[in-house]
Amino acid sequence: MSETQNYVRSSFSDGATKLAVSILQTAKEPDKIFQHGRYFAIPGGITLQKECFERVLTSAKVQDVLSNRPSQTWPELEQMGAMPKGSLGCCLQQRMEMLGLCFLPEPELPEPESDEAFFISRSVRLHEIHHTVLGLPITVAGEAAASAFYASTGSMPFDISVLASWMLRGSYEPSERRLIWDGISFGIAVGQRVPELFSPRWEEGWERSIIDWQNELGITELLKTSPFQEYLATSYA
Repeated sequence: MSETQNYVRSSFSDGATKLAVSILQTAKEPDKIFQHGRYFAIPGGITLQKECFERVLTSAKVQDVLSNRPSQTWPELEQMGAMPKGSLGCCLQQRMEMLGLCFLPEPELPEPESDEAFFISRSVRLHEIHHTVLGLPITVAGEAAASAFYASTGSMPFDISVLASWMLRGSYEPSERRLIWDGISFGIAVGQRVPELFSPRWEEGWERSIIDWQNELGITELLKTSPFQEYLATSYA
């Protein structure tokens, strides 16, 4: 084996070990995901991740958004809170309040030049909207459902790595296992109905009823099978 081959093999093994550490540490202490998850970026640099990302980026619906980008200027949370009850904006404000946050994530760049940068920046900001529309609680099971949706629809190694942490959580906390797996099952079911959640122009419908958004996505009946019924009953009040 050549010196180059040894280096590549050693580098791969080192990356895999670090990723495994992040997966296990996050499963053990999910509230410290931003601290423990520092190695989740490793899959983002591999060829397979780039190929999956390119497939998503070139899909027709995503291209339509990229060619006619929605505004990156979102209302302030205070403005959202004053919107009609049950509207996307009002429900999102309520969720952020439950998270103890008084602000929404800002775009990473004022106006990303490349399609790739815009896609990533907007996707990060849309995460809480996805949680809100799907009625996913602020729990490991809720995050597991979201991760299962992303992993099943995009098949990206990064999303699958994050999902692996939630799948292992039950090993540390058996009492959480059932709801986590029910959440994963629900996230996959949503993914079979809705191929992606990037293309809806959420930014153009803050005052629109969240129920209308759910009807447009075709998930109204599916939500009745959600394992988070108690959360759903209170989150859109």
